[in-house]
Amino acid sequence: MKNDLIKFRVSKIENLIIKKKAEDSGVTVSELMRGLVFDYKLSHKLTAEEIECYQLLSKYADNFRRISNLFKLGDVDGFKKETLEASKQIREHLIKFK
Repeated sequence: MKNDLIKFRVSKIENLIIKKKAEDSGVTVSELMRGLVFDYKLSHKLTAEEIECYQLLSKYADNFRRISNLFKLGDVDGFKKETLEASKQIREHLIKFK
């Protein structure tokens, strides 16, 4: 349980920057400070636009996978390989959002 309190002085600008960074990361100021001190990986919250892009890319990856399944019986001019590669690249980009 976290009961101890640490206080330190900052300028008004530093205070605003710290609060903004905490907000952008989706954490409290305390969590941000602990994360910085203990080298936790901090990331920012996804914007509505980023979430929409993630969902769209995920849908595209599923569609490419479905298309490639249509070619299980035979490879038509390398289309199956290209489709699987496109799906793989999309998945790799989706991992960056996590």
